[in-house]
Amino acid sequence: MGRAEWGFVALACGGLLLGSAHPAESGAWPRAFVGTLPDEAFAIVETGPDGRRRRHLPHHGPDGRVDAAHLRSALARLRQVRWADPADAERARQHLREHLASLRQAGSPEREGPAARLTPGRAD
Repeated sequence: MGRAEWGFVALACGGLLLGSAHPAESGAWPRAFVGTLPDEAFAIVETGPDGRRRRHLPHHGPDGRVDAAHLRSALARLRQVRWADPADAERARQHLREHLASLRQAGSPEREGPAARLTPGRAD
């Protein structure tokens, strides 16, 4: 595990130790928490030839609603994903952009944040 990953683990564990009521409220989602999310919480779920599933870019909370901060994170991490099928990258991008457009139309309180400054041509 690299230094950045250990930093994430420490940050995630620190949020839990400080008494956050729910991992979704603490900012970063710990890996164990992400593991409990249903497939619908991810932009793409790939199934490999061996039958193993790889879930990419979580952005829905456990209640099924889009989490604006994790949506921004997913958009920012699109190029970091190793896709089994390169076409999934475009499907994920479109899925995430549709959520972003919906948040903007709904007047989300997050719309004034970094997500509002993303433009369709810059999300990749």
